[in-house]
Amino acid sequence: MPRLNLDHLDISDFELRTKARSLGFGRRLYYAKGNALWLKTQISHRSDSLISSPHAELGWQHELDFYQAHASSGDLNFFLPHQIIQQLFKINHEQFEQALILVDAPAHFQIMPHQQSITQIRQHLLQAVEPLICLQELGYLHADLKQEHFVNNQGRVCLLDFEHVQILHQNDLHELNATPRYMAPELFQGQAKSLQSEVYALGVIFYEWLSGQRLQATDYLDWAFLHCQRLKVELPQHLQAFQGLLEEMLSKQKQHRLADFQAVKDYLMTEIE
Repeated sequence: MPRLNLDHLDISDFELRTKARSLGFGRRLYYAKGNALWLKTQISHRSDSLISSPHAELGWQHELDFYQAHASSGDLNFFLPHQIIQQLFKINHEQFEQALILVDAPAHFQIMPHQQSITQIRQHLLQAVEPLICLQELGYLHADLKQEHFVNNQGRVCLLDFEHVQILHQNDLHELNATPRYMAPELFQGQAKSLQSEVYALGVIFYEWLSGQRLQATDYLDWAFLHCQRLKVELPQHLQAFQGLLEEMLSKQKQHRLADFQAVKDYLMTEIE
């Protein structure tokens, strides 16, 4: 993407889109409609504002570090076109020190499967798996997979939000930060995230998209009961071709689950017609 200078951007064009909960942590997400860009930033504890969270700041810095470490690698296909700003700037009287600017891209899963053939659906799922294979081959887990973290940039699926990204095989060094909707059963039992728990999270994303229904639970314990005991894959008759895939991605026993994202791709390529 073309380099941008915040001094030359029309700050009045920036519309605050931060979720209410994140506002209290000092996170700010702005959308610049005129430029079709997103600006993500974080209030620092060093600023005059009383609104800040050490945890949110750590996640924000972790994401920036990940972008800076790998963005120069042209063969990585999971990043959106982006720019990192490292200069003092103000929006709406709040001061920031760093920003991540991303191009606007439509959600990958906004297309409804009932409008597509089995072949088209398989291709849509394969597109979502590709950036995860790339991330896996680089030696990382995304560790916060959600449907909204998949976007389509000119036919290429990219991932958003790398605040929780972690190195494979060093999961014991990370505290568990996970959204119960996407948590594999073993995570409720205190185990660390792994490629198999990532496959499970992707299975939830696929299942909700294919079924057209979101999983429902009332609280953390109810989510635990759902994932550990109650969840049963039931797809409409015209989508039965994907039943076996989801059952292997959503197996309650980690050792019976598809081992990684390459295995998910192989299943899609060889088992679904």
